[in-house]
Amino acid sequence: MRNRSRPLGYVVTLAACIGLIGWLQPARAQDINIYDRIWAVPVLYKNADNSSIQSFSLIGRYHGQYWSVRADQGNNADWENRRKIVGFSSRWFQNFTVQAQMFLKTDGGSLYGGLYEGYIQWESPESDFSISAGRLDYLFTGYERSESSKRINAIERGLLVNQIMPAEVVGAHMEGKKGRFSYHAGWFSRSIEEEFDDFESGSAAVVGGGYDTRLFYEKGRLHLDYLYNPGGSEGNAFRPYEHVISLWHRGEKGRLGMAVDLTYAAPLESNGHVIGLTLEPTWILLNEVFGSNDSLQLAFRYQYANSNEDNGLGLQRRYEQKVTGGEGDHYQAFYTGLNYFLYGHKLKLMAGGEYARMKDRAGDGGEYRGWTWFGAVRLYF
Repeated sequence: MRNRSRPLGYVVTLAACIGLIGWLQPARAQDINIYDRIWAVPVLYKNADNSSIQSFSLIGRYHGQYWSVRADQGNNADWENRRKIVGFSSRWFQNFTVQAQMFLKTDGGSLYGGLYEGYIQWESPESDFSISAGRLDYLFTGYERSESSKRINAIERGLLVNQIMPAEVVGAHMEGKKGRFSYHAGWFSRSIEEEFDDFESGSAAVVGGGYDTRLFYEKGRLHLDYLYNPGGSEGNAFRPYEHVISLWHRGEKGRLGMAVDLTYAAPLESNGHVIGLTLEPTWILLNEVFGSNDSLQLAFRYQYANSNEDNGLGLQRRYEQKVTGGEGDHYQAFYTGLNYFLYGHKLKLMAGGEYARMKDRAGDGGEYRGWTWFGAVRLYF
């Protein structure tokens, strides 16, 4: 598992980032709308006056990154095509959205790597209310899991949210807003063995509410989310936790952004629990780096996670588990990164490092202390 040096990967990543900036920025100097023109290409049809179909667009995302783990337990490094997703989104009859996306395979054979999302959404023409049904990306509980991977400020989500939250689910979800209050609720199958499940494996539910309150900021929003997973029949969509509760707030003031999340989870098969705290401040360092609209952001994240039972926490499956596969009971991590937005979150370059420490009360191989370094490109259309 040891791989002490991958200097070529760093060089290639850095050269690609510099080349991308060098190619795009001169074009921007000549034409301020170069990004708008590029991102308009996948919009194959758009006509708001058509009573049947108003739009049809190709959509997708690519997330590639070079990572390097340097820990007491070993070293490893590699390039990863983290997410390769493509599909379409269309608008019908003014109030319906039909969307489907698949994972791409590029290692030979079929390009189809499985269904990522496939759903239909109805939006009320008279109020701020919508309901979606089908195969959905689970973006419903807690600060980090309520934000799409297209828009997260750290290169990877934190340990606890990856351990306790589902990824994709099959079911229905509704959300709405009235004044300063918002609400959402969903009902989902506990299985994603099939791309669209028949609920024979049981079901789980989520409910939550939000309130616009700025607290110490110019604007902000307070949320409380609850996920209930009763267990029972076998299912692979949800983690082995019966109750998950998350209280979180996201605020903004000028160049400052600040998120605070407190999450509690109780397992299905024990009387234990895990609890976690996430703090994520961000700061816009520069609004015009090379052009008129690009910006440079500093991002920081502190994670704290604790289990009252031995081996209640597992190291991050990606990267940290590349050098050791142990479990522990107390975890802390500090992430610092820079995000360069060429076209907002639609095209950005990211670099960061995270120091993490896992303690293992049981003393059975779960100790971890080390750094994970990243260089990444993120784009979606």
